[in-house]
Amino acid sequence: MSKPVINYDYLSKRIPYRFAVPIAVAKRAEALKEYAKPYVNVPDGNLISAAFKELEEGYIRIRNEEILRILLPEVR
Repeated sequence: MSKPVINYDYLSKRIPYRFAVPIAVAKRAEALKEYAKPYVNVPDGNLISAAFKELEEGYIRIRNEEILRILLPEVR
């Protein structure tokens, strides 16, 4: 079985908040484990892979991104 390719560089460019991606993926994987149905199918059936793919393809998004913008450092 082949593992799905997760393009973390693409995600980090699209979502520039250092810890937002892993937290969002962990919360989504937990939701998939407990009650939610996945929006994408992954060949290995791994919930973390499914959550990464959903975030990468835009099926889920991080709420309150405007609050996260405060965390970005100002480089002068």
